[in-house]
Amino acid sequence: MSEKILPAVTDGNKAETTLEALQRMAAKMPGGFFIYRADGDEAILYINDVMLDIFGCKTEEEFRELTGGTFVGLVHPADLENVEASILQQVAKNAKRLDYVKYRIKRKDGEIRWVDDYGRRVHTEEGGDVFYVFIRDVTEELAAQEESLRRAQVIEGLSIGYSSIFLLNFVSGSMRPYLQENGVFLEIAESLSGGDEQFADYHRVLAEYGQRYVLPEDQAFFQRQTDESHIRERLADAPAYTVTYRCVGDGKAPVYMEMSVVRVKDSEISGAVLGFRDVTERIARVQRELSEKMEMEMELEREKRSNEIKSSFLFSISHDIRTPMNAITGFTALAKSHMDDPKLLEEFLDNIEDASGHLLSLIDNLLEMSSLSQEKFTLDELPASLDDEVAAVIDMFRPQANEKNIELKADVNLPPTDVLLDTVRFRRLMSNLVDNAVKFTPEGGHVTVSVRRKFASGSGYARYEISVADDGVGMAEGFLRRVGKVFEREKNSTESGYIGTGLGLAITKKILDLMGGSIVVQSEKGKGSTFIISLAMKQVGAARKRLAPTAEQSDLKADGAYRLLLAEDMGVNRLIAETMLKDSGFDVDSVPDGCDAVDAIDCHPEHYYDAVLMDIQMPVMNGYEATHRIRAMNRKDVKTLPIIALSANAREQDKQASLESGMNAHVAKPFDLALLIDTLNEQIAAAKIAK
Repeated sequence: MSEKILPAVTDGNKAETTLEALQRMAAKMPGGFFIYRADGDEAILYINDVMLDIFGCKTEEEFRELTGGTFVGLVHPADLENVEASILQQVAKNAKRLDYVKYRIKRKDGEIRWVDDYGRRVHTEEGGDVFYVFIRDVTEELAAQEESLRRAQVIEGLSIGYSSIFLLNFVSGSMRPYLQENGVFLEIAESLSGGDEQFADYHRVLAEYGQRYVLPEDQAFFQRQTDESHIRERLADAPAYTVTYRCVGDGKAPVYMEMSVVRVKDSEISGAVLGFRDVTERIARVQRELSEKMEMEMELEREKRSNEIKSSFLFSISHDIRTPMNAITGFTALAKSHMDDPKLLEEFLDNIEDASGHLLSLIDNLLEMSSLSQEKFTLDELPASLDDEVAAVIDMFRPQANEKNIELKADVNLPPTDVLLDTVRFRRLMSNLVDNAVKFTPEGGHVTVSVRRKFASGSGYARYEISVADDGVGMAEGFLRRVGKVFEREKNSTESGYIGTGLGLAITKKILDLMGGSIVVQSEKGKGSTFIISLAMKQVGAARKRLAPTAEQSDLKADGAYRLLLAEDMGVNRLIAETMLKDSGFDVDSVPDGCDAVDAIDCHPEHYYDAVLMDIQMPVMNGYEATHRIRAMNRKDVKTLPIIALSANAREQDKQASLESGMNAHVAKPFDLALLIDTLNEQIAAAKIAK
């Protein structure tokens, strides 16, 4: 090692002797050593060879050029102020005038390195105050410390949520704790190791834990997952893995635990880190999210299917509405051009009437399906004869059956007992089934309606089975699964030749659901269909005999010299109603608005009008308001004056709204003349009795 003496100290023999002694000592040091003046320019007086290595210099000249030969030039500029302040502060407070600092240096190759500096301020007679400084390169050491700290922070972060973390040593078989929050493993380790839980046998600890806390059905699984050979095998393929098992909880529900296994970094897999945490809430959340996702996907699929069905329906219904409309407009044009041929004119008018009936049926089905879908209906159950109700439905469709030479018969075998029944809903669902049977049965076919009581309970309820069987076109097996769904038809009207919305069976199913019944369909393509209804109904006593309609009931005439007030804003509707009613023997005054109807009642004497036919939607005053004002007049006749709604509002809630507003009855437009006249005669007769 060559001497490194900067030409600042050369005064006198004593100084030379001191330096020589320092040189011999510094040459044997493993670290860097230098001397610099404590005052003035802080010139460096001496450096050893290690100092050259630390700074990446080969010669003293290179070192002097790099640092300027001063302590100030040796320290990184960014650290200099803090370093010098710290040195002065430490020396002033320390009796031995010692200091310790860390700072950065810049090597000749430009690399920045960290050194720690142990110095002592010494007074010499020959050189004044100087610092003897020992330094060493601690760059790697600091980097290792930072890495260790970073790892500790990462481990600390990853440990969040874990109740227990252990280091397993496969060589010694020990289990050293890093984190124990719930004390479960600690308690077991202490009991098995005589109090030295730091080095407990992990085989015994984990086996005991499994038996105490793991659910019996998961114990074999847990035992295998914590077996050393299994852990080694899993960690040979991956640096970490997790397993989930169940533990006994405080309540009935089990606690889901997750065990994380992480390989200790070495080639022999001599150990592993085990972490345990409760993941019950996470699993529950994942299950909820999966359930919500599946429900969302199912809902989207249902919505997609629903939109497809509705789009198909709108396309089909547009066609089905235009078909009768085309017939109506076409035969109307033909009728106008053949006014001089009564026979041909009658045929055209019959066709118009038939097409109008089809169109009205389509509209009724749409309205009823919309109403039933709102789920606001309750059953209006009254005592009724099931025989009579079935017979009434069959009588309704007998003319259609006769036109096609179809044998329509009833096979009813019931005890003489009435039942509580919503007759309106029952007739509607039976009408849908019989109508379909007649519609889809070819000429010369057969339709049979059978009714049986299957059994009766001691509580007064009995279960009835009603079937509608035909030998018509039948249905394909694939369509049977979709029967009763809204807007579903096996074929559209163009393919089948039959006009319909595909709502009839859906309406039937909705009504049956409301009545607590069920329906089964048996069908074979080309051989016919059988619809079997099962209904539970309460029996309420002996059956009443069905009365045949009297001549007066079926006669389309007024029962007396009755004067009516008709309120209708549409001129063509007003003309049709007024003409039909006058032809039936009524005297009719008509007004275009509810306000005019109130004025007409007010300006005539009491009992001038026998009844009022009131439209609902009118521009100035609607029918509800007009009825309210008429009922509020200060005269006796308006209290019992029959006011009958005559409106295109045909839903059940519309009828209920009419009654609640003070009207006596509700007849939907387009009206059935026979029904309208029967209603007028009945209401007028009742009012005369009430006078």
